[in-house]
Amino acid sequence: MKPDCLFCQIAHGDKEKIVWENDVAAAFRDLHPKAPTHLLLVPKRHVDNLNQLDDSELGGQLMMAAKELASTLKVTDGYRVVINTGPHAGMVDHLHLHLMAGKPLDDYPR
Repeated sequence: MKPDCLFCQIAHGDKEKIVWENDVAAAFRDLHPKAPTHLLLVPKRHVDNLNQLDDSELGGQLMMAAKELASTLKVTDGYRVVINTGPHAGMVDHLHLHLMAGKPLDDYPR
């Protein structure tokens, strides 16, 4: 955990915001949703961004967590998982996956 990281603080202590979690990751609602269902899935271990991810096991666990989160949310018509990396992508400095669903995929930002 990185003490000054907002996403670390949420994942490790803000149980009111957490919608889903396991030992590896936590999910909470995006403050500026781009879809009816829009959650952020963050690893509990701090990793700045995808370029800094050097643990293939953690990468796989995050993908499986996204699948489990979608199942828990009963997303049946499809969903999109997006990873933004770097300042031009408007990203927070903590690796996170956006899980978006609830309307046709063509309407989602890419």
